[in-house]
Amino acid sequence: MRNIIIGTAGHIDHGKTTVVKGLTGKDTDTLPEEKARGMTIDLGFTFFTLSNGRKVGIVDVPGHEKFIKNMAAGVTGIDLILFVIACDDGIKPQTLEHADIIKILGVKKGLILLTKRDLADEERAAQLKEDVRELFKNSYLENSKILEISTKDAQSFEKLKEVLEKEILEIEENRDEIKDFRLDIDKVFSIKGFGTVVTGTSKNTKISIGDTVMIYPQQKEVKIKGIENHGNKVETLEAGNRCALNINMDSKEIKRGNIISKKDSLIISNKLDCVFTLLKKSGNFKNNQRVRINIGTEELIGRVKIFLEDEILSGDKKYVQIELEKESAFSVGDIGIVRSFSPVETIGGIEIINIPKERVKRKDLKYLERLEILSSKNKYKKIESIVLNNENIFTDKESISLLLGEKISEEEMENSQNIEKISDNIYVNTERLENLKNKILEYIEQYHEKYPLSVGIKRSELKNRFFENFSIKVYNIALEYFIEKNIIEVFGEYISKKDFKIKLNKEQKKMKEDIFSYYKKNGFTPQKIEDTIKIFKDEILFAEIHSYMLYNSFLVELAEGNFMLKGFFLESEKKIKEYLEKNRRITLAEARDLLQINRKSILLILEKLDENGITKRVGEYRELK
Repeated sequence: MRNIIIGTAGHIDHGKTTVVKGLTGKDTDTLPEEKARGMTIDLGFTFFTLSNGRKVGIVDVPGHEKFIKNMAAGVTGIDLILFVIACDDGIKPQTLEHADIIKILGVKKGLILLTKRDLADEERAAQLKEDVRELFKNSYLENSKILEISTKDAQSFEKLKEVLEKEILEIEENRDEIKDFRLDIDKVFSIKGFGTVVTGTSKNTKISIGDTVMIYPQQKEVKIKGIENHGNKVETLEAGNRCALNINMDSKEIKRGNIISKKDSLIISNKLDCVFTLLKKSGNFKNNQRVRINIGTEELIGRVKIFLEDEILSGDKKYVQIELEKESAFSVGDIGIVRSFSPVETIGGIEIINIPKERVKRKDLKYLERLEILSSKNKYKKIESIVLNNENIFTDKESISLLLGEKISEEEMENSQNIEKISDNIYVNTERLENLKNKILEYIEQYHEKYPLSVGIKRSELKNRFFENFSIKVYNIALEYFIEKNIIEVFGEYISKKDFKIKLNKEQKKMKEDIFSYYKKNGFTPQKIEDTIKIFKDEILFAEIHSYMLYNSFLVELAEGNFMLKGFFLESEKKIKEYLEKNRRITLAEARDLLQINRKSILLILEKLDENGITKRVGEYRELK
């Protein structure tokens, strides 16, 4: 069972930390500076246990406007918010800003707590309830329960616990298991005898001691040496838990804002395509403004380029590309808070829908069409768009999942339109595949036209021309696919169009017969090509036909530019194998006498047999391999 994380929100000194202490008996103001000021500056963490034994973690976040980025970090990964408003003070600036931030970060469940109830009369409390209902009208907290809390009324905290139990039962159990494990680091420290410890809220899936994970954006692999959850050492950590992870990496190499996740589960970039929602209170937003962005536990700075428009109207949403001042790690689907650079105020929120490698022109309509698909709820359309526009025409399911921001099933791949599966885990857009096929065929046809006596183009040449950025494995998979579809034929290292046949004219046929007769006359004795070519008057025609005979397996090439008819080579192989099957080994002299040729000739044949894996040299002998 995944644990639940509750977060607090509200204006400074409205009693968030007091509420947490009333629920847990623990004080989350841990820093001396916090004790002195009487307010939470950094994130405070604690937990309490429900009557059914289920543990609930609480993140007490700061309310002061100077520490809003810490508040954003605290709300990352929570399931339910306790929105605190003091009865004596009412709705204040940070009340409004926290409400905006929680909405931006996608928290959909919460309770509204009217604290310090003993400091307000009935009329004041009733008016505040009306004001609160108006504040949260048409929002995620519109129908949330409103509870009155007072430190002088212990029963008010018991009532809060009862209501929380009922609310928690309604929270979806396995939320976000379509994503990999993730922990946005909010604290880093070192413990003598243990090493580096990082803390945060676990999301998506579980993790265990001994698992290998990666620190982002450093992209360094580390092992989980220990896990602590609510003060207890555990072997495995479920999603939705406050935790401390002991890892084998120097604490000086890690900082708040870094992320722990699985290898190849996040993308490193300084560019983000997003849907930017501007708050109504913020006024219009001009293109190319410098902003602060809080994603997870990290604060980043960048400029916002608005697609098509020169500004975003207050309360509106637009597609934007954000260019950050440094690279970091992201996942499609990440939510962020946008704050003006100066003065620092929350102005809106973003959702990452694509992580590009290159800057895109703001007026690119075709690119905007892609973003519209990627921001939709249609997973199949998004998969189709990713495969269509991916820089690599051939891609695997894992790469598609990374660009989509969530895991993909085989069924989802099969049900996506215009995608062809060409091997167990290689997919390609059907239109791009057809275009590639046509280009390859055109290239091979041009080669056949230019070199009509060649069996085909070399495999290496075709790879360099069309598959330069792909591995040999992917290249071979593509070739196998084209072979199965009767598009090409492969002859060893050569590729031709399917059913391509070499047609010799009368002059070429005569040259072929003459070359064949010459090699046949020499039998088991290989001939050096530089000597052979001198016998024929037309050296150019000889070279063409000789190459043709080699490509089409009439001839066998041996070392040092020597050739012989394939039939004689196969006969020599047969004789030597038969001899070895009876006698186990053969000397150079015995092989020479067996074929009745000179020492140099038999040495060339034996070396070719060694190369082909038929025989092997053992001292002065040859044996079957």
